Amino acid sequence: MSTPKHTPRSILNTFYAAEVIYMSAPPEQRDFSGMAAVLFPNIKLVQTPHLPYGGVFTGAAGFQQWAEQMSDLFDVVDVRDPEIFEKEGSNRIVVLSTVHFRVRKTGERMVFPLCQAITVDLEAGQITEMKPFYWDVHTLNKAVGYDP
Repeated sequence: MSTPKHTPRSILNTFYAAEVIYMSAPPEQRDFSGMAAVLFPNIKLVQTPHLPYGGVFTGAAGFQQWAEQMSDLFDVVDVRDPEIFEKEGSNRIVVLSTVHFRVRKTGERMVFPLCQAITVDLEAGQITEMKPFYWDVHTLNKAVGYDP
């Protein structure tokens, strides 16, 4: 068995760095290529339906649609101090972290625990599936003026 080219941590660090750049950019300056490079062609992102950007997003185009919706609401989305839990030989990982948000319209800042269930392709160095679990959906919705 050969050693994979990538580690879950290297894949996620690359993704998180690209996400920070994308989310902080004004709409006319957003460049999705950094995030797209770390996404499997048929990536599946599952967001809780109770968020303004909830739903299932498939492929790079779907993921970009989600990213545009989220970055219209937040100019800071920064996942910090990720703790990655993995089982040897598995391509599934759980990430516990803290996410920092800043609401684009009001400047309100929020900091919450975040858990993500992620599947990666260690050879390609790409994320194949992502399911984030937010700590306080109610407060997040209230901050952006969303009433599900």
